[in-house]
Amino acid sequence: MKSQPLLYSLGLLALVFMTGCNAADDDCVMKNEGMESMHLEGITLFDDNGETRHIQSLIADDQFERAMGFQHVCPDAVKQTRILFVYTEPVYGSFHMSNVKVPLDIGFFDDQGLLINVLRMDTYTDDERSLYSTSRPYQFALEASAGFFEESLLSPGISRLVINSL
Repeated sequence: MKSQPLLYSLGLLALVFMTGCNAADDDCVMKNEGMESMHLEGITLFDDNGETRHIQSLIADDQFERAMGFQHVCPDAVKQTRILFVYTEPVYGSFHMSNVKVPLDIGFFDDQGLLINVLRMDTYTDDERSLYSTSRPYQFALEASAGFFEESLLSPGISRLVINSL
């Protein structure tokens, strides 16, 4: 019965491949419960050059979905996904990185869709547990993998989220 350990190893390898997680991230998921209830939607952004950018984003438009964000999600899944947090009116509030496995960018948009601030959010260490917010009220916040806003030529005071694309 030498084949049983081989079959067991192949089964574990298949499980890791199917979930998209590596051994270091064995406590992560491809989608958390909040993401499962979000809907995928195409959104439109105008970059710094006035060029139109169409992207796919999960929409977090209720309290549960917004609270879950990218918590417990495997790094590979985070890098391929964006979440747009949508509020019914402008708000002040903070975002955290509890249980988030990779650094993120977050862009805050006002009620007219103007990008008002972009922050890099780092994973937590034992010593550092920052909260991330902006000094102005926002109605939309887009979380994406670190570097997204710079790579996409999206800068505060210039770029816009096209609200009627939602």
